[in-house]
Amino acid sequence: MRALGLLLFASGIAQARPIVVVAAGDLQPGGAERDRLVEVAPLFVGELRFVNLEGPLTSRGHEDGLDAEGRPVPGAKVRFSAPPERATQLAGRIDVVSLANNHALDQGVIGRDDTARALAKVGIAAAWPGHDATLERNGRRLIVIARDFPPAANLDGQQELIEAVRRARQRGLVLVSLHWGHTGSLLPTAAERRLAARLVDAGAVAVLGHGPHAPQGIERRSGAIIAYSLGNLAFGCRCTDATDAYVLRFTIDDLGRATSVRLRPIEAGIEQPAHLSRDPGLYQLLTNLSRDLGTTLRREGDELVSD
Repeated sequence: MRALGLLLFASGIAQARPIVVVAAGDLQPGGAERDRLVEVAPLFVGELRFVNLEGPLTSRGHEDGLDAEGRPVPGAKVRFSAPPERATQLAGRIDVVSLANNHALDQGVIGRDDTARALAKVGIAAAWPGHDATLERNGRRLIVIARDFPPAANLDGQQELIEAVRRARQRGLVLVSLHWGHTGSLLPTAAERRLAARLVDAGAVAVLGHGPHAPQGIERRSGAIIAYSLGNLAFGCRCTDATDAYVLRFTIDDLGRATSVRLRPIEAGIEQPAHLSRDPGLYQLLTNLSRDLGTTLRREGDELVSD
């Protein structure tokens, strides 16, 4: 029986193939019905494509706290709501989203459930606290765990999350999505770095951060990749003016390590389609931010590469 188990294990390794992961930051689908990913869609080529979905897809409720031009009304609480049919714009482009963020419950738990159903209808998985997303790719299981931490959260006290990663790692490859940080910050805090390190040590192959609406650097650790903040991807309202961002691409090799790490700097779409950035300053910014985290990037054409 033991010999049979070892044979099956070895067979599973032989059948497993590398997996290309593509990840981007905050996507808010409200406002007018426009395809804001049309220009960056060619960047989303891989077996697992991830974004953070800011705001529910539901016919319940309506958007609040925005003026006629889509800007936040001073002092008002902004609540998002987009038609469930908007999920079709993501079909074939995105495989899994995080619904763990400060706008996921803008229309209540029932609105989040509507969102998950709308996404599932077009083949997109969703992760939120208490509901991990599990996907099968190239003979391997990937588990996406998502959490939302407000700026004042005690990140050093997240033992539940660490244990969740350890348990999930026994079943497959683990990616952790974290909505955290301070708006506009270009640098992760010491507590964020400590938590990311603990998650990698617990078995995560990637930590995918978002929330500050600004890009932060990447860090390579123990065969894993940490992207502290991917920045914005696209917003259907003028709720943010931050356009510096990037799309992260890496390969999970046959040993479960993140390799072939590449960043594609983009200009986030704020009421317009997102597109590749030609700003040399953004390339230099991402290089400097990553260098401060101990990771060297070099430019190859439109990409920044970490060897």
